[in-house]
Formats: sequence, structure tokens, C-alpha cells
Amino acid sequence: MSQHLPNTPHVHARGVCLALTVATTLALASSAWAAGATGAIHISATVPTVCTVAVTDSNATLDLVNGQNAVTVGSVTEQCNAGNGYTVSVASANSGTLKSGATGSSAVAYNLTYDNTTAAKNGSLTTDRAGSPDSRQSTLAVSLPGNNQAVAGQYRDTVTISIAAK
Repeated sequence: MSQHLPNTPHVHARGVCLALTVATTLALASSAWAAGATGAIHISATVPTVCTVAVTDSNATLDLVNGQNAVTVGSVTEQCNAGNGYTVSVASANSGTLKSGATGSSAVAYNLTYDNTTAAKNGSLTTDRAGSPDSRQSTLAVSLPGNNQAVAGQYRDTVTISIAAK
């Protein structure tokens, strides 16, 4: 038998506990949602500037006595991904001349052409290119007049090709 206290309303304990649990859950959830309605994550990536030049020497032997015109002495593969483009520089170590160490020899001037652009008398040139991830093929050619009075010996020069982003 159950006993009731006078003037005390009869309440089910399970209903009160359930109501308190739901109210507490809603209060906790709303405080967690109150932290912010939106958020952002920033994503970024970097592509470095890469410029390369690959030179292939054709090992051409020039005929200094008879002279030659537009002999390909090398090929160049240029590549540069710079958005503003790049510059290719060509420079002769001997200022556009072939030199020999032989006694009595004198330097012999030659004309250097890179990708259909003729170098200055000192054997140097600079050309501007648009940037591209694709490679570009160019040739290096030499023209020289004949000199049947040339002193015997090995005549040499070194041509350097450089590439740089703008």
C-alpha cells in the first residue's frame, strides 16, 4: 500500500527526470552552437620558379682556312615557368674570337647566331622570352670568313648560355 502525504500533489518521478534531461541537453547543445555560425580554412600552394637550360655540343670542327657559314655548333633546350618570362644570355669567353696558343697566331673573329639572332661583335647577346612550362629548342651557329694565311694550331673559344627569370 502506498501512502500519500496530505496536500502534496502526486508527481511521477520519471517524467520529471526526463524533462530535466531534455532541458539540460538543449542548454548544452545551444552553448556549443553559440561558438560560431561559420568558420573558414585557408588553403594555399606555392609553385617555385624553375628555369633550366640544357646544352648539347655538336662537336663541330670549323674550317678556318676556307671559312664557313651558319655551322650549327650546338643545340639548346630552354625551359622556364616564370609568369613574367625569362631572359637567355649568350656570351663568348674570347669576345667573339677564336684564339690559338700557337706562336705567331692571331685571333680570328667569327659571327655567332643564337636562334636566328646575331650576336654583337663581342660575341654576346640577350633575348627575352615569354614564360611557359613547355620547353623551347634553339640552335647556336657560327659563321667565319676564310683565312688562308692562318698559322697552324688549334683555335678555340667557349660560349656560355645562361637563363634567368625576369
